[in-house]
Amino acid sequence: MNKSMRAKGGLAVVAAAAICGGGWWGSTVSASDHDEAPLVKADAAQDITDLYVFDSGNGTTTIIVCWAGFNDSRPQPDEEGLYDENALYTIWIDNNEDNDPDHAIYWRYGRNGAGDVGVQFEGVPGADDFVSGAVETVFDAGDGARVWSGHADDPFFFDAQGYLEAIDTGMVVLRDGSLVFDAERDFLEGLNVTAAAIEIDTALIQDGDSPMQFWVTAARRGG
Repeated sequence: MNKSMRAKGGLAVVAAAAICGGGWWGSTVSASDHDEAPLVKADAAQDITDLYVFDSGNGTTTIIVCWAGFNDSRPQPDEEGLYDENALYTIWIDNNEDNDPDHAIYWRYGRNGAGDVGVQFEGVPGADDFVSGAVETVFDAGDGARVWSGHADDPFFFDAQGYLEAIDTGMVVLRDGSLVFDAERDFLEGLNVTAAAIEIDTALIQDGDSPMQFWVTAARRGG
């Protein structure tokens, strides 16, 4: 599973169901997908729904990855995060426009003897080797970075009724002047995802002022 987006100057924003206009990012942006092929949907830990990258102020960039969201193969809302010990997640960062990753940040999950879930990060720029801590907590990941993973409300906005009406009518604005899409009508309200977030000094991942590209993959260890 792969999601990707491209940012100029280290800044990229994925908002609701659209990409905000402006000159901060490149022309190719593809970062959200809430429906998949049946085999992917059946393995929610591999079903990445969203990648968010944004300028979080004070010279930092925040990267958020979500998975295990709503689909027709599992009940929602779910009661807790989905932490699969056989899943490996990777954020890839290209900072010199050659379409090859210059940074790779990995994370995986595990449980101790008491059944408590922890997350381990590897490859965080500025950190030595592995960084680990409990899920649902914010902890430092080397110099200039903080990480978190846990259960969250689905941040993606989707007006499913408006989408279907737009398909039926062939237009976003109806003949009476009303909009098909309603900003107050969120089909995903109250539903959940599992997520991981990294806030990091932008200087640690960017090469000068070159545009950056971000993408995320999920892989599974064979049994």
